[in-house]
Amino acid sequence: MAGDGIVIVGAGIAGLTLALELGRRGIASTILERASRLEEVGAGLQLSANALRVLWRLGLRDALDEVGTAAASVTLRDARGGRRIARVPVTGDDGTPYLALHRADLQAALLAAAMRTDLVTLRLGAAVSALSLEPDHVRLQVNEAGGDRDIRAALVVGADGVRSTIAHALRLKGPDPAVNVAWRATIDTNDGAADRGGVEAWLGPRRHAVAYPISRGRRTNLVLIEPVADGEDAAGLAQRFADWDPRLRAMIAEAGGFTAWPLQAVASDRPWRHLDDRVALIGDAAHAMPPYAAQGAGMAIEDAAVLAAALAAAPDRHVSLARYESERRERIDRLRRRVAFHRFVYHLPRPLSLGRNALLALRDPESLRRDLAWLYDWRPPE
Repeated sequence: MAGDGIVIVGAGIAGLTLALELGRRGIASTILERASRLEEVGAGLQLSANALRVLWRLGLRDALDEVGTAAASVTLRDARGGRRIARVPVTGDDGTPYLALHRADLQAALLAAAMRTDLVTLRLGAAVSALSLEPDHVRLQVNEAGGDRDIRAALVVGADGVRSTIAHALRLKGPDPAVNVAWRATIDTNDGAADRGGVEAWLGPRRHAVAYPISRGRRTNLVLIEPVADGEDAAGLAQRFADWDPRLRAMIAEAGGFTAWPLQAVASDRPWRHLDDRVALIGDAAHAMPPYAAQGAGMAIEDAAVLAAALAAAPDRHVSLARYESERRERIDRLRRRVAFHRFVYHLPRPLSLGRNALLALRDPESLRRDLAWLYDWRPPE
């Protein structure tokens, strides 16, 4: 490609994974991150086998085992009494586990790996304010400590999340207003138990809750999801979940404080390729959606692996970006449909929820596992 190489905007999970995937193919990249330092942000996340296969081949298996907790299944529970509705196995078909961990721990592992290679250059405190297409490159206007400066790039990859600066600079429609909000909290597990029930989800009318251990079982990540219109403040959470499973209510009471995360999404038809294929979007910048399948990080990691493979296989940027989009768009659209299905099924009111529970009880765990085989058993391109 003409220009000065690949510039990745955003040092989150998508950006760091892409830089490492490019590096393992001998391709150098520069990451521009607006934050002056990478601090602990976010809360827990879940990584299924499809994502872990990418991270393991990047050499992160031991690092993630040190900070994550493996789960063999996800347990679905009825909101009121906590009765188990179903158990969904989540281990990969090749034995690759399902890992729960803190987002900051994953980012730290990716960052450490990036710092070990000279094929990745990280520039912190570098905020992109504008971009424009030149005859043989993209010109980025970047604000750093020394002032504004221009950077040339053969290819710019926007990996900067749902509120993407690159998407905004491209004049794309911003994320849709949030319909639901996730209240997130972490609970210290003083006894250091490695398992506090594994990954559990309580399903109720208009709401659901998820809890799972992170930090090798030293903390529990608790997420309460409800309509934005119902959840004006965290102070009323205990009342809004007052008739739910006593064990969940105890966790809500134990949590020190909740942080609100509006669940924003971008339009399903957002284009991913721009400016004569000199700009591409990955991760949430391309296709943010609600977390009802726990695949936000997973899809960003998959995007990075596919885009890196496409760029390495086809030096022509039109061919490589077309290949990236053709391989990813159908899978993302299928996941979007699954997310909508989960949202509908999780939040059914009574008596419809009783029918849901009865149908799930008739199915054995392995049949439920097969419903998600297309998702968990994905392999990254070589």
